[in-house]
Amino acid sequence: MARAGATAIVAVAERSSRPNLGERVVFQGVLMRGLLRIACLIAWLLLLPCSVALAAPGPCRLIDPSTCPNANELARSNGFVQALGHFTTDSKASYFKSNRSLTEQAMSGLGGSGDSMVALPDRRFLFVGCPSRDCRGNATAIILNEYGQIEALGFSSFHCQDVCDDTRHLDFYFRKDSQDDALLATLKAWGTSDKLRRSLLHPEADDGIDSRMDVHVIP
Repeated sequence: MARAGATAIVAVAERSSRPNLGERVVFQGVLMRGLLRIACLIAWLLLLPCSVALAAPGPCRLIDPSTCPNANELARSNGFVQALGHFTTDSKASYFKSNRSLTEQAMSGLGGSGDSMVALPDRRFLFVGCPSRDCRGNATAIILNEYGQIEALGFSSFHCQDVCDDTRHLDFYFRKDSQDDALLATLKAWGTSDKLRRSLLHPEADDGIDSRMDVHVIP
């Protein structure tokens, strides 16, 4: 009798020490959810560097103008000032400032506020900017080929010498070996665009602008 009672007590203790089926299911569910969260966290950490690398834009490189989002970035790219100086040689003009080099005049325009780069046919790229202190009709445009070589340069200005004209002028520059009709048409379209016209303080400054559109060929 005593032995039977002891056996019963042991059996009850063993049953009470072991989790029942419901408890095991709940425990397994919690464990699986925890493992799943850990796996998701590890996967996210592994993928994060890749997603950041894809989202972050690369540096603007002159040798590949498609990497430059706007004129301001292009003007600050490595080697651009030297390339611009090679294109303009020692030419001078009075556009935004009196009797300054074309390089300085162009940098004044491209280094200010700029539009987004425009991809043109034949793997060419148009960049447009205006001087930081005055975008009211003053602007610079530059066209590069896919290798970063400058093919054309344009100015919209009031020909500022001792004083500035009341009317707007357009001046387009090409090297003797790079001028073509497509480049000229692009600069004309830019120079007479509604956006430039709307930026004018006095709209009448554009009256007869077709007669103040000059093409310059740099030897």
